[in-house]
Amino acid sequence: MTSVGMFGEGGCWGIPVIPNTLTVTLGGITRKPGIIDERIELREYLSLTVSFDHDIVDGAPAARFTSCLKQLIESGYGLPTP
Repeated sequence: MTSVGMFGEGGCWGIPVIPNTLTVTLGGITRKPGIIDERIELREYLSLTVSFDHDIVDGAPAARFTSCLKQLIESGYGLPTP
């Protein structure tokens, strides 16, 4: 894994906090092409890793939670509207 610090390119290491079953690790922000209104534009993407303790949480509910979390983050849920 490549790392140039929390706000550089690449990822960072997450440190699990025992006895929690979930670890969320924020990585770097990179600029990549993305489709916006049917046009290709440069966008900033944040690397986010979600890890679960599979001795406690089964993979199916963990995948559903991760999918819901992704949708909430991408929609900007909870952020004030301009």
